Amino acid sequence: MTPEKQLAAVVRDYLARERLSREQLSFRTKLGKSTIDKLLIGLFSERTLSIVEKHTKLPLRAMLQSGASADTASPVPQTDTPAIAVMPFTNLGGNPAQDYIADGITEDIVTALARLRWLFVIARNSTLAYKGKAVDVRHVARELGVRYVLEGSVQTAASRIRITGQLVDARTSKHIWAEKYDREMSDVFAVNDDITQRVVAAVEPHLYAEEGVRAASKPPESLGAWELVVRALTLLRQMGRKSNEEAQGLLNRALALEPHYARAHALLSWALWWAAHCYWAEEAPSLRQAVTHAQAALSSDPADPWARMAYALALSTGGQHDRGLGELRTALDLNPSFALGRMAYGWVLLRAGQFEKAIEESGMALRLSPMDSFSGFYTSIHGLALLGSRRFQEALPYLRASVAAFTEYPGHYNSVISCCGHLELYDEAHEFITARNRVGPPICISVLAGNLATYAHRDVFLEGLRKAGVPE
Repeated sequence: MTPEKQLAAVVRDYLARERLSREQLSFRTKLGKSTIDKLLIGLFSERTLSIVEKHTKLPLRAMLQSGASADTASPVPQTDTPAIAVMPFTNLGGNPAQDYIADGITEDIVTALARLRWLFVIARNSTLAYKGKAVDVRHVARELGVRYVLEGSVQTAASRIRITGQLVDARTSKHIWAEKYDREMSDVFAVNDDITQRVVAAVEPHLYAEEGVRAASKPPESLGAWELVVRALTLLRQMGRKSNEEAQGLLNRALALEPHYARAHALLSWALWWAAHCYWAEEAPSLRQAVTHAQAALSSDPADPWARMAYALALSTGGQHDRGLGELRTALDLNPSFALGRMAYGWVLLRAGQFEKAIEESGMALRLSPMDSFSGFYTSIHGLALLGSRRFQEALPYLRASVAAFTEYPGHYNSVISCCGHLELYDEAHEFITARNRVGPPICISVLAGNLATYAHRDVFLEGLRKAGVPE
């Protein structure tokens, strides 16, 4: 590695460590974004180095003068914050005139991934150097200082287009995720938007899972704030009581290390809200704490979509559905590929009585991330939206699936019991009632009527429970 590239790697490492984007560094230094992009691939002037040194306190000119050679250069150091490089997608069609399609999907994915504030995304200009070359991802990892590489290809035939993508752990060459998408190419821009959303929505949970596994292999006393957060998210995805309590402990440790860490506050808000929703904690105090942490997250980072989602759910639980919907629209503007946020949006739409819109949004969330179920949360909300719209036959498979995914949560049982009641599946309803009463206080309509008092689907929900024979 040349001294110039090693210096650029040190700057990228600094940005990852400090959780700064290229745009933020450009704003702080008053240097143009193109100047920062050039710096990150090893092209710079003495003036650029001087200005960046002043703002970062990095000894850049001294490093350059030391003349580290390619023979003595060590790999770019990895940081706790994960970094990814999106390699230029390959045009397999053989027609150079269609390179723009592959270039466009690459650019769109880079832009979309850059919305994930926890992930450091290498600038498009840096990866362009690899276009048209067969490269070893381990070499890319060394040169760009990344942990993950996203590769892909584009192929067209007549009016059809096929786009493939694969996510690779660049240190081990292990394939983490791969998918292909076939589409009609009537509107290439619409295809690009659709595929970009789906790729990013699929990749993000896989990255979180990989980071959670990596953090779990470290001794507990050596974990930094980021690693505590990704371990907590892995636990929160299980949705269970014990995992929720463990996650809260990890998030409180992260906040002790970094009191203004927005994502830690946001996830703790989610954890507290879910504990209140499941009655694992006293509802009113837990919801107040959830609101406090969501507001702390937004104060530290107004652009964190998790914080917007957590705040929205707390608002909606208190009957403020319109405010909740506004927060969720903002969250999805910040990250349209945020599948869990889109599912939460469907949930609040359901509570607000916008049943068909709720079905549309929750269905989109399932399409964006079909394997990222959060223990039946996705299928439960989509099924509940269908139930709210009295589409009981369509709702039943989703509601059954949610129970199968999370047998310890009474709420999933309540929904499928109501649906069975509407469909006159009384024997099945009674089986679910018996199973549900083993995991929580006996089901009764008066309690659920109070819990659902401000929700628009209350009447149809209770009607199904009565038909199923649930006692008042």
